[in-house]
This record gives sequence, structure tokens and C-alpha cells, in this order.
Amino acid sequence: MENDIRTLTVKLSKTTIKIVIRCGEKFVEHEIQVNLVLSYYWSQNLPIVENFLELIENVIKNSVRSVFPHKKLKIKYDLRANDSLENASSIFIEFLEVKADDTLFETLNTIIALEGVDERSSLSKFISFRRKIRKIIEKEL
Repeated sequence: MENDIRTLTVKLSKTTIKIVIRCGEKFVEHEIQVNLVLSYYWSQNLPIVENFLELIENVIKNSVRSVFPHKKLKIKYDLRANDSLENASSIFIEFLEVKADDTLFETLNTIIALEGVDERSSLSKFISFRRKIRKIIEKEL
């Protein structure tokens, strides 16, 4: 049924990430200005990737809550980076599951790929295979 459709969609452009949550006839869309957010983290000397992930999680949490009231939200995503989070110049996030209470939201186009300037030395790039990240993150918010 059309009214039972629940989805999470991520829309990317060069400068923004749009998180769209749909539950039946209700939907909400939030836009994140990537350059602005990352510049702020950098200027405040904050851990960029960790704060960015927290921002995305909170945007999803608040978006789902606005169209589907719930007590707990479970988010599961695949996180990949070409180095440790502090030194990574390439981050890949794929949302695998979003569940509000026991209600599953279908994930559509839920890949976020960020690539920055790689300022690591040649040696650091060469030995980064030891520090590369590839893990599934599961959180309850």
C-alpha cells in the first residue's frame, strides 16, 4: 500500500547532502551544507569525521521523529576510510538499515562519498593499509 511506504533517501550534489525521510504521505527533507559544516569543524579544531557522522545520525533521527513518532531508532551503516579517521582523505558511508522501534525504513540511494585533498606523505599513504577502516556501525539513538 502507498500509505505504508517508509523510506530514507540521500541526495547528493557538489555542495550539499539532502536527507529525505518519507512515511506514507508525510515527508521531511533536511539539507546539509557540507563545505560550511566541514569548514566549521576544521576551524574549531574538532574531529571532522566523527562530528560529521554524529551530525548525519542526528539529522536522520530528528527527520524520522518528525514523520514517525518512536521511542528508539536503530541505524546501521557501512563506514570505509582510506586511513584512520583523523588522517583520512576519502570517506564512504552507506546506510544499510534504519529502524524506528520495530518499523523498518527502506534505504534508497543511501551512499555518501566524501573526498578531500590527500595531504599525507608518500610513506604514510604506502603504509595506510594498516589503518584503513572498513566496519559496520550499529547505533541505537
